[in-house]
Amino acid sequence: MDNNAKNAPLNEGSDNPSNLSSNRIDSKIRIIRFVLLSSVLYFISDAIGRWFLPEQDSVPGLFSMLVWVLCFITGACQFYLWRRISHKWLLWTTAALYLALFITILAWTGFYRYGGSSLIGYRISVTLMPVWGFLIEHNFTSFIRWYGNLIKRTFHLKSVNSIVFLLFMLIPVALIIMLFVGGYRLSGSLTRQGADIQQYIDEGEVNHNTDRREPIRQYDRLFNDLNDVQLVAARKNGLREPITLDEARNNRHLQLIEPNQYYDIDKLTHSVPYLVPRAAKLLEDMGRAFQDSLFNRGYNRNHRFTVTSVLRTQETVRQLRKSNVNSTENSCHCYGTTFDISYFTYSTPKVGKAASVDKMRQILYQVAYDMQRQNRCYVKYEKKQTCLHITVR
Repeated sequence: MDNNAKNAPLNEGSDNPSNLSSNRIDSKIRIIRFVLLSSVLYFISDAIGRWFLPEQDSVPGLFSMLVWVLCFITGACQFYLWRRISHKWLLWTTAALYLALFITILAWTGFYRYGGSSLIGYRISVTLMPVWGFLIEHNFTSFIRWYGNLIKRTFHLKSVNSIVFLLFMLIPVALIIMLFVGGYRLSGSLTRQGADIQQYIDEGEVNHNTDRREPIRQYDRLFNDLNDVQLVAARKNGLREPITLDEARNNRHLQLIEPNQYYDIDKLTHSVPYLVPRAAKLLEDMGRAFQDSLFNRGYNRNHRFTVTSVLRTQETVRQLRKSNVNSTENSCHCYGTTFDISYFTYSTPKVGKAASVDKMRQILYQVAYDMQRQNRCYVKYEKKQTCLHITVR
């Protein structure tokens, strides 16, 4: 073999083993940086966002998966594409366009419609995720260079191969990992702030009240005002005699009641929604007291009980007797002073902290008990009809 050929230097092209090894190392470093960037973005958007969730709310797994995928897509775009743009104006124009596209994708997937105001902190955190990514990627190299020089000056190091330098360079990575792993353990550390924001948006006020145990009473025995006693009060405070539907609509002594912020009205099949003003005022006061009691226990104010029966006219009495032979023509409901409230059916708020059915039932009993003790009404516990039969006094 020719000595010149034998002593010729190796080609510096892509076949050079040292160059191939260097390229593989650079490729691995880029992948590590890309994964690290995407993980940081996920922590900023998802883990921090969870700190603002009220206690009773959670983020669906589908949205968490969506955020995770978007973080990796954003990290890839920012690390492999965006950082290659050399013109500064084009760089930030592209960033703005990507942010607009990102928000459009979130809106299209229903991300901004789910959960009402309870997820507002989480939504803001996720929406700003690309912004943090662009800032991190734009300043990452400068930060690493500044941080490395700071370590060298502080410890008077002459080489980056020092173990001290390597340990301190790993501190930011360790902090990111700790924050990422511990983010879910810290979930809820800002729950109170999240709940305050939610309630302020929903109700214009902040509720710091806490729930408590309700007193134990035998309400089925306490609410035992007999029909004869209620009938005397009905005749005294209401209409003189049962009337027809047309007469009810035109009677100036009756007041139309409709679903409102204090109570709901069930689909009335054997009664019509009219009461004398005194009974209508009692019903509204009970609805207001019901909401206030729940609010004082830390729940959202927008809970409502359901009225199931009101005024019975001559027509509705005849219809009722066809289906129930035990019903009486001389019912308290015929005088516009009596209404029934279901102790099983309620309306709960779509946002905010909602009470359980058992809690709402206990509060309804207490409200009716207070009104009874104030001599404002008679109350009968109806077991078969699952309602409270209430007549104004």
